[in-house]
Amino acid sequence: MKPGSAQGGDVPVGKPDLFTGEAPVESAHKTWSKVQKDLSYALGPNVHRSWTARLHISSADEYTVSLMAPSRFVASKIENAYQEELRRLWKKHDQVAPPREVMISKPEAELKVHPKKTSRPLRQSFIEKPPMPVRGQGQSTSAETTGRRGRFTFENFVVGPSNEFAVAVARQISNFDMAQYNPIVIYGDNGMGKTHLLYAIMESLQNSAKKILKISGEEFVSAFVSSLRGKDREAIESFKAKIRNVDLLMIDDAHFIASKPTSQEELLHTMISMVSEGRQVLLTLDRHPDELEKATSRLKSHMNSGLVCKIGAADYELRVRILDRLISLRRQNGHPELTVPQQARDLLAARVNATPRDLEGAFNQVVAQSEFLGTPITLETIQETLANSKFMTGARLTVDKIQRSVAEEFKITMDDMVSKRRARAVARPRQVAMYLCKQLTKRSLPDIGRRFGGRDHTTVMHAVKRITELRAEDAILDAQVRNLEESLRS
Repeated sequence: MKPGSAQGGDVPVGKPDLFTGEAPVESAHKTWSKVQKDLSYALGPNVHRSWTARLHISSADEYTVSLMAPSRFVASKIENAYQEELRRLWKKHDQVAPPREVMISKPEAELKVHPKKTSRPLRQSFIEKPPMPVRGQGQSTSAETTGRRGRFTFENFVVGPSNEFAVAVARQISNFDMAQYNPIVIYGDNGMGKTHLLYAIMESLQNSAKKILKISGEEFVSAFVSSLRGKDREAIESFKAKIRNVDLLMIDDAHFIASKPTSQEELLHTMISMVSEGRQVLLTLDRHPDELEKATSRLKSHMNSGLVCKIGAADYELRVRILDRLISLRRQNGHPELTVPQQARDLLAARVNATPRDLEGAFNQVVAQSEFLGTPITLETIQETLANSKFMTGARLTVDKIQRSVAEEFKITMDDMVSKRRARAVARPRQVAMYLCKQLTKRSLPDIGRRFGGRDHTTVMHAVKRITELRAEDAILDAQVRNLEESLRS
């Protein structure tokens, strides 16, 4: 063992370094603080928060510094994707001469906790919407407010790159005095949190004097058709007054209205009337307005005339943070003994590559199985619980899976994939992997570059262009890439 190091127990202090005059562990903590700031910038704050920020110094001497990861999964990910950048930044900031070697340590065993059985209600949802009657005022009933409070608020909406613009727009609406953008359309797949944002706006405005109406597309059509069946002008005017005489009209799942010719015409006139009077209109759709097949071009034009923002798919980092929030909420609401090991949580986030609502469903299934049967939450129990569910089948492609498949095909290692080596035997497979990531995933060029050892997006652009050219010239390479595509898609 090198001088100043120790096995187990407290972090060793060691003798003062001759260059800095500080104990190795003290200088290591100072250096690590500087390195973390640079890592946040180099990798992006979300990636750093989800991976490298979870390391902590477990030992230090004048030769090495050991950074402990919370789980083997995290340690493996950092070693494969971010270790080279971490070591480069450590050498940049370490005041010890020569700079110490950084080692990534893995925990010897994962903590296993047996949650107690409980008869309390199991579900603590903050994504799914509760049933709610149509109201013409911003004030909620006490039962409704109590039911939503702590769940459908801005504080409980987990923000990431895929939804931060939509959240910022929703917050602006909750503070509006005059409509700056009108109408506003928020669109995205089902289960992405659109309805959560509508309830969050209502929650923030519950004590406001503003008149607010939240109504679903189905309720809009039903109420409008009922007014037409009355066959008198009074019924129709009553419907219009109820819908239009509010300061904020929020229509959830407005695509349902767009599929009904007569109802979509009424929606169009409602939007025109309210926008001209400075009343705010907010619609949620399951797709972009231009993709509403049965909507008229005039309705699409008016939907696009204000502000259109998308809620995209949640990436791995966002799914991890959603799981953290679900665990926190459950602990706060009657289950303080709940413990989910880091490795188990990471598995859930990695395998359940779906909507936040699906992720919550998988989480509830795992926790319910543990609470009812008294079994621990481990990697094995998660895999067993979800083995026959939709959550563990048909998973979307990930950058990591593409990297591993290409590395296996071209007989290189994962370290080669993210290294700085430029030998053709390594560089060409790396370019193929970048090309496939661009073709088969929705990752941005900067995100793909970061996952290949912190490379710039221009490097990814060059790789995509180069492989496209080579596929037209090299029949063997084209066959390899085609086989990889088919294998990954299947």
